[in-house]
Amino acid sequence: MAAHPGAKVLAGGTDWGVEVNLRHARAPLTVAVDALPELRVFEDTSEHLLLGAGLTLSDLERRMGGRVPLLSAWFPQFASRLIRNSATLGGNLGTASPIGDSPPVLLALEATVVLVGPGGPREVPLADFFTGYRQTVRRPDELIQAVRVPKPLSPLVAFHKIAKRRFDDISSVAVGFALQVEGGVVTRARIGLGGVAATPLRAVAAEALLEGQPWTADTVRRAARALGQSGTPLSDHRASAAYRAAMLEQSLLKFFVEQGGTL
Repeated sequence: MAAHPGAKVLAGGTDWGVEVNLRHARAPLTVAVDALPELRVFEDTSEHLLLGAGLTLSDLERRMGGRVPLLSAWFPQFASRLIRNSATLGGNLGTASPIGDSPPVLLALEATVVLVGPGGPREVPLADFFTGYRQTVRRPDELIQAVRVPKPLSPLVAFHKIAKRRFDDISSVAVGFALQVEGGVVTRARIGLGGVAATPLRAVAAEALLEGQPWTADTVRRAARALGQSGTPLSDHRASAAYRAAMLEQSLLKFFVEQGGTL
């Protein structure tokens, strides 16, 4: 890869296959990495989960066995079982699509990306990984080796995917929630967003309005208004900008009700 910067890295092929088939894209060199054991690691310790970038989503789902509730909520909404049998976590992140389904979930989990190249490994917070539309900090001679999810995990979680077809379509908007509430007060709030900017992003303004505040309808409504103003949503064939903003705001209200709150 260092000698051929234009090489295409291929794992599951569920994204690149579409580019080749429908848009007649071609690469001067294709490097298949799906069988590399170094990309298929899985660790579950008291401090973190280490998820190999080359593991398929179905592999991850089986290995985790429901121990990360937010990922368990996400898996069934990622395309179909046939796609999950081939698609990899590293591939979904590496394409850097603003409407990829894994970034909102992993942003809410405060995940980091482990990159490896000739200079050795380095670890980048996922919030700093995306630099522009389909662009990342990964260098041409680097691979995504794994994703690290720190522990402890926040207990109040949800993944909301807004799409024309819920289970087998690309998101118009995707939101990952991970909150901790102690004594009726929000002590931790992480919200990951997809489909509302050139890159996936954290809803830092809404998070700030939640943290340190009582977990009440008034707090949630204020944070929901800020959430609706997150990003720079565009209008396209999937949804209008106004619809995307409205769905962001409604997603937090829905989450509050799902957790037993009353508006």
